[in-house]
Amino acid sequence: MTAALPTTTFTSPESAPAIEEFLGASPEDISELVNQASSARGAALLVNGRPASVDVTTTTKSTTLTFGLASLEVTCYGTDGQPIALSDEGRFTLQQGDSIAITATGFAPGSRINAAVFSDPVVLGTATTDSNGRASQRWAVPDTIEPGDHTLMVSGDLADVKNSVFGLRIIVDEQSLVTRLWSSAWARVFLALGVLGGVLLPANRRRRRAA
Repeated sequence: MTAALPTTTFTSPESAPAIEEFLGASPEDISELVNQASSARGAALLVNGRPASVDVTTTTKSTTLTFGLASLEVTCYGTDGQPIALSDEGRFTLQQGDSIAITATGFAPGSRINAAVFSDPVVLGTATTDSNGRASQRWAVPDTIEPGDHTLMVSGDLADVKNSVFGLRIIVDEQSLVTRLWSSAWARVFLALGVLGGVLLPANRRRRRAA
């Protein structure tokens, strides 16, 4: 069972700092990151305002961005506390009230990691790394985020590089739980197996009766 992560979120726009100051990035940098993350891979990284190559690995329920010795794992959870599966396109589809969790490693010890969502923009909150440069945090998706395509941005100082900003494309939707489940390839496989089992079991019973 996954341990519950602490939740931090801003409760009002007045409590959120200017988004550029919060992320330590200029408006031009933010626009560039959004454009980079809009590519087919859905992820991007800026280091000191310049695009950098980032490795992307996914499981059925997580996406990890890696640069050098640093990594940022993103996992999302529904209001029921269960992990949200990635879509066939490898993206998280969220609803208001769901949550976004990050686990960062290889960052500078004792540094701040700030998270926000664009294009509204909306500040999610801050995590602080421990003496080993690791941090885990979880934030709720605020009701102020409008449905549509967005970019999750996470900024912080890495162990050997300052001013890094990771970007990951996400979707905020008003879809029903049924639609979300159907968007998961694994869910469709299990559903197909269930349908197949429903067809075969009655046939087997008929053969037993005939015998």
